[in-house]
Amino acid sequence: MALKEEFLALSSGVYLASCAVGYLDEHASIAFEDFKEEIIDSIVRPKKRTALHVYLDSFGSMADHLRDAKEGDLEKDFKLVTELLKEVNLEAELPELNLDSCAEDCQHDGCECDKILDQYFDYVYEHSSVIDARIVQAAFQILFQDRQFLRKFHLELARFIEKNMDAIRERHSDHVTQRGYIKRRPFPVWLKTAVFHRDKGTCTFCRRDLTHLVRPQNIKHIDHIVPLALYGSNDASNFQLLCETCNTSKGARSTKTSAVNVPFWNLD
Repeated sequence: MALKEEFLALSSGVYLASCAVGYLDEHASIAFEDFKEEIIDSIVRPKKRTALHVYLDSFGSMADHLRDAKEGDLEKDFKLVTELLKEVNLEAELPELNLDSCAEDCQHDGCECDKILDQYFDYVYEHSSVIDARIVQAAFQILFQDRQFLRKFHLELARFIEKNMDAIRERHSDHVTQRGYIKRRPFPVWLKTAVFHRDKGTCTFCRRDLTHLVRPQNIKHIDHIVPLALYGSNDASNFQLLCETCNTSKGARSTKTSAVNVPFWNLD
């Protein structure tokens, strides 16, 4: 199936992604325990909804964050809520806010404008599951590009996996080895395509071209950032592109990755 283009709420996604990075050390273990079954189901074989999606979901609803951000200024609050709806591609069939319809000395407490604004906030609450899913998806696109963050995230996840291996084995016995690690699973085409394009068809370590446009003999490998032998997982956000030489030399006990990437342009 061909990849479909999506509206991505990247501005809100940046905010959520920054929370995910900033609170990783103190929040990840709590989130993993709170969403234990969903986390376990996401890590035994590659799924499109990853453990990272679950972690991002744990930061709560944007509707609640929006309520907290209200300033009591109708014009600013209306702009806040309508910009959010526009960003997530939702169109509320509600009346426009017209402050000119209120008296000059109106305090906007229970007036018509205040009621209209409440309708918009109610609309956000009613559609919060759609809004949150689109913002989480946008935040995932940002964080999936950051291999250093993914390494830290999957080291945290590895601690959860080691601690909960009995529960994982009970739930997915066919996905656990006799030695108590998650079994290696085949990589679906959609995952190989995503990792290849994120890493620009280039070995993450030595920067060797793996597109086969220049040197078709260069063999590309999909590598677990945190290896299965270190309680890594088959979660779809735990992979990077390596050449055969680098993947072979990395071995099963290294969590090496790289922050080197290709910018849109250089400043010098």
